[in-house]
Amino acid sequence: MINEWNFPHNGYGQVRGISDAGIETFTGTEIQSLAREICQNSLDAAVEGSNATVRVDFEQYRIFSSEIPGYEQYASKIKKAYDHWSKKNSEKTIKVLTKALSSINKQETIVLRISDFNTTGLSHPYEDSDEGWNALTKLDGGATKTGDKAGAFGIGKNAPFTNSDYRLVFYRTLNEAQETAAQGMSRFISFPEDLNDSMNTMTTGIGYYGNPQGNLPVDSISELEQLYKRSEIGTDVFVYGFNAGTEWDRDVINEVLENFLMAIHKNLLSVTVADKKIDNSTLARYLGVYNAKIKNAYWYYQVLVRPETKVFTRDFHGLGTLKLSVLVDSSEKLNRKILITRSSGMKLFALGNMSRIISFSGILEMEGKELNEFFREMETPAHDKWLPSRHSTNVLLAKEYNNELKEWIRDCIQTLGEHSSDDEIEVTGLAGVLQRESDKTTQSGDENRESLQDTIESITIQPRVSKNKPKGLFYGSEGNGKSKNTDAEGVVGADGNNSTTRNLGGMRHRSKKDMHRGRVAIGGHDTVHKRYGGNINQELKNVRIIKTSRSIYRVSFILPRDIFAGHVEIVTVGENGKSNRLAIYSASELMGCTGIKKSSEGVRFSSMKGNEKVQFEIILLDNRDYAMEVNVYEHN
Repeated sequence: MINEWNFPHNGYGQVRGISDAGIETFTGTEIQSLAREICQNSLDAAVEGSNATVRVDFEQYRIFSSEIPGYEQYASKIKKAYDHWSKKNSEKTIKVLTKALSSINKQETIVLRISDFNTTGLSHPYEDSDEGWNALTKLDGGATKTGDKAGAFGIGKNAPFTNSDYRLVFYRTLNEAQETAAQGMSRFISFPEDLNDSMNTMTTGIGYYGNPQGNLPVDSISELEQLYKRSEIGTDVFVYGFNAGTEWDRDVINEVLENFLMAIHKNLLSVTVADKKIDNSTLARYLGVYNAKIKNAYWYYQVLVRPETKVFTRDFHGLGTLKLSVLVDSSEKLNRKILITRSSGMKLFALGNMSRIISFSGILEMEGKELNEFFREMETPAHDKWLPSRHSTNVLLAKEYNNELKEWIRDCIQTLGEHSSDDEIEVTGLAGVLQRESDKTTQSGDENRESLQDTIESITIQPRVSKNKPKGLFYGSEGNGKSKNTDAEGVVGADGNNSTTRNLGGMRHRSKKDMHRGRVAIGGHDTVHKRYGGNINQELKNVRIIKTSRSIYRVSFILPRDIFAGHVEIVTVGENGKSNRLAIYSASELMGCTGIKKSSEGVRFSSMKGNEKVQFEIILLDNRDYAMEVNVYEHN
């Protein structure tokens, strides 16, 4: 049987243009998309139950164009397409076809071979099946993989064609059933086989090289065997007219490190690009060499290897286990992102907006087939984000679980951030300047003291600024206030200008803390608070308010001394400087305090310790984000 090209006619149906959606998806990131999609497909084809590392090799060849399988015939197809479309008013189409025609007519061309090993190969190459070979070559929009697989062969199978000047790719496999198969494929543009009868001979734009009867593969293609003979189970992809340029190997390595860090670290994958092998033993070296281009991958690797990394795990609704590894380091400018990975080790996307003040990097691993399958339903075709609206069975539950997962990650990060300090300021080199100038002073007197002063004044110290940094004040008790007349209405306070808490007797308190009028109840008294001046009213120390979930906040601070009764007011401050008390739904103590419970004033307590951390949790009536301040009032 003679191998030949066949472009099926479209049967008077749809005409395929040059701007195919599957191809355009990867335009601008051609080589990066190729590396990512090929390696992911290879990982998905790993032999189940095997501990063998999947190996992927990238190798480039320069050949004579005449050595392209079916060269003369394929070149003639491009010429027919050019002759037909050059008469149309489509500048982009003519430009692409001009480049394709010029490239195919050059004496030499470039071929990129990508081969995988320790995989299953492609099944059912000669059968009418929706899996294996046909899923790659004939099935469009029908991704067949499930569970924790990527869902390909979906749109990603278009990536190799974007790396060919004339959209030409050959596939070859040796599968577990010891079947061999090879076939060429072109995802090109519709054109008429007969320019004089375009309506009756218009093609679909998809062409196959091999057995024209049924557009089936053949056992082997000699031109492919001359480039590389396969003896192990696996699959080869040959990209003819490879157009990635001289830096292609560097681009592939960058993409592999960026997207498959976890797979390589776990010995699930090794990749050889030309003569450069990236595996678990060489990973650190390549990250060091290429980290200017892949800074994020470099920090994620630090998360994996640094001993101070903290690990959190959680069973997620019985679907599987979430494993979150977080590195917090205030001395480093980490990327403040969480790498979300598939169980195969492929990067899905980086989750941001977790914290603007904590310096951290982290990795989330999703362990378990059901867990991966549930979140895979939310993935976009590019596998770069979750969209709950894409979930095929339960959009509302997908939205709930997506929000819950993000809140859990945020809680873990904020818990770690609570133990870090943002209050220290270090001026690099200042200590050295002071020491050296001081030595000179002892020798040269006033002259060098002036030099030292000039040096210090030339240094600008920028304090670390934290947005919406919580503030707090402690209002100590002033004692009982007096009404002007105890049996008639009067202004509370000696001068009528002090804020007060009205004590009506027993444990009941008036909630409003400002000037007020009211009759004195028997057994009651007024507690007067001075906002400004004196030693009684002081700033709280180390005030922190951390949002730990959708509506729960952890409040902590240090009081100047022990107090035995009082309340805490949580207020939000607007841009106009005015404060409003926030409504508390519930409150619970954590450390350094007793008798915590919600009240009309905010949070009441029976005692709080001074000079050590006081900590309690509150739940607000809503889950909006506020800029908060804390005010602590002592009662008599």
